[in-house]
Amino acid sequence: MVETAQTRQQDLAEEVQLALAYARPADRPLLRSMFELDRRLAGVVATSSETVIGQMRLAWWRDLLCKPASERPLGEPLVTSISDAWGEEAEALTKLVDGWEALLVAEALEPETLDQFCKGRASAWSAAVRGLGFAEAEQDNARLAGYRWALADLAAHLSDENERNLVLSRADTTPGHGAMHRRARPLAILSGLAERSLTSGGKPLLEGRGAALLALRIGISGR
Repeated sequence: MVETAQTRQQDLAEEVQLALAYARPADRPLLRSMFELDRRLAGVVATSSETVIGQMRLAWWRDLLCKPASERPLGEPLVTSISDAWGEEAEALTKLVDGWEALLVAEALEPETLDQFCKGRASAWSAAVRGLGFAEAEQDNARLAGYRWALADLAAHLSDENERNLVLSRADTTPGHGAMHRRARPLAILSGLAERSLTSGGKPLLEGRGAALLALRIGISGR
């Protein structure tokens, strides 16, 4: 399914690091910790030799996110980052865990699994926008953008052509989103790169000189 080499625990993807550079300094910890958790969960799914072991590792994160911030363990930098940036609202990120678990337990990538996976990652975008203080309409907009980003990111990391085609066909029937607020500019950049990737058949989001120029344009103008 997903190529292990693309989902190991390592630095954030280049396009995510580029997008985060356009975040307000005060907003960056919340957004960065969300993407770091997403990356960590991807690593769990990619490196778990047995499904049950992977589920146990994901359950640890789910339980941790549901705990009061004061009861979360010390010594794990990502946990500290999440607690500092999200506080008691970190529980909203449990849906992100659920999305990755759907991919973990699936024997093959089916439409229902794909939908669960993308909804889980999209919910984190919505929660992040809520954490920035925006109302429901802006959260819904972020959810749509996050869903399409999840499709593009997955397609770029799939080695099976049939699975990639499934993802691309899903993108054809998934609605787009409206303009995003200036403070959500990092998400707008990733969404724009995702659209470019999906249109190009699922290639990596930052592949080609045009990708960097697109990111720059959205980072400056929002479009």
